[in-house]
Amino acid sequence: MMLAMGSALVTSCLSDDDNKNEPLIVTNTSGVYVINNGSWNQNNGSLTYFDYGTLQTRQLLNGAGGLGDTPNDAYTKGDTIFVVGSTDNTIFAVNRKDFSIIKAISTTETMGAAEGYNPRHITGYGNNIYFTTYGGYVGIIDAKTLQVSQIKYQVGSGPEGLAMGGSATEPILYVANSDYGYGNASISKIKLSNGTVEEIKNEKIQNPQEIIPYGDDLFFLDWGHYTEDYSQQLDAGLYYYSNGKVEKVVEDATGVGVGVLYVGTTAVGYNIVTFNAPYGSASKPTYSMFNTYTGTKTTLTLKGDQGYEIFSPAAIAVDPLRGFIVIASRQKDPDSPAEYPYASYTLPGYVNMYTTGGDYIQNSHFETGIEPHMIGFLYGEETYTY
Repeated sequence: MMLAMGSALVTSCLSDDDNKNEPLIVTNTSGVYVINNGSWNQNNGSLTYFDYGTLQTRQLLNGAGGLGDTPNDAYTKGDTIFVVGSTDNTIFAVNRKDFSIIKAISTTETMGAAEGYNPRHITGYGNNIYFTTYGGYVGIIDAKTLQVSQIKYQVGSGPEGLAMGGSATEPILYVANSDYGYGNASISKIKLSNGTVEEIKNEKIQNPQEIIPYGDDLFFLDWGHYTEDYSQQLDAGLYYYSNGKVEKVVEDATGVGVGVLYVGTTAVGYNIVTFNAPYGSASKPTYSMFNTYTGTKTTLTLKGDQGYEIFSPAAIAVDPLRGFIVIASRQKDPDSPAEYPYASYTLPGYVNMYTTGGDYIQNSHFETGIEPHMIGFLYGEETYTY
C-alpha cells in the first residue's frame, strides 16, 4: 500500500462538448494548523490556524478551559479535530469550523488510571480514532459517538507515533515503542482484523518516534540515544525496515514529514522530508529529502527567508495537496549569548513555508503559540468554471 498522499481530488468532470461551462470542483488545502505545547505546567497549550485564502491567523483554545497543558498531537476526521492533551490525560474533540471544544474525553476515566495515562499520538482508520498512551496501550474512540471503546491493545514501553498500513483486506496499525530511550524499544504490529499484536525488535531500533508504512515495509524516525549525562543526543536518523532487517537511510534526522512534492505542477514522487537539530548540538539545523521511489537522499537548502530564518525547527510537514514544505520553529532566546545562541521555550514560535526547492514562499510566515509541536492541514472545496 502506498502512502495516502496525492494530488487534489477532482469531484466533477472537466468541461467537454456535452458539459460546457460546468463547474470543476476540486478538493484542496484551505489552511494549516499548529498544535502548540505551551510552557510546561502553565496550562497554555494552544492551536494556531493559518488560512491560505486570507493569509490571516487565529490563535485558538489557549489557556484555562482550552487545550490545557502540553497538547501533543492531532488528527482530523470530517468536521472534528481530535487533539491529544498529554498531561491532562484527555482527547479533545474540537469543531473544525469554529474551533470550539465539542467534548473533552478523559483517557484515564475510560481506559483506567494506569492504562490511559499520558496519551501521546493519534491517527484514524474508518470510523475509529486510535491513540497511544504511556500506560503502554492503544485506545480507540468512535469518531461518531465520541465514546471510548472497551477494546484496547497492549503494546511496548513508551509508545509514541502510530500509523496505518497494510491493505483494505488486512489493515495493520504500527506503533513506535520508544521505551523512553532506555534500550528496550520496539515496533508493534497490530492486525485490526483479529486484534493480534506482534512486536518487532532489532538492535538498530533504539528510540523510535514516528512510523511511515510503505507497502509491507516501514520507514521510521529514531531519536537514537543520549550521552550518559544526557547533554547530547546521538545517532538520530531515518531508518528503513524490511524483512527483519533495518538500515539507516538518512544519517542525521530528528524530525520528519512526508508527502507528494512538486516541481511546478508536476508531482515528483513521495518524499520524506527531514530536519536535524539534535539536543545539545551547537551546529545549525540541516534539512534533507529522501525519495522513497528512488531511494536517494538530497540536501534541502532553505533560502529567501531573510528576516524569518528558521532558528530551531520543532516540527515539519508537507502539504499533501499543494506540496508546500511547512516548518515550525522556536525563537532565539533574546537573553542567550551571541557566541552560543539558544532557543526560547517561553516565547511564541513561528512557521515558514517553502517550495520543493527550498525557496521561501512569500507571505507564508506566521506566528504560533509557545513551543509549536505538530503541523496538520484542513481541506475544502474550490470551484472553477470554464
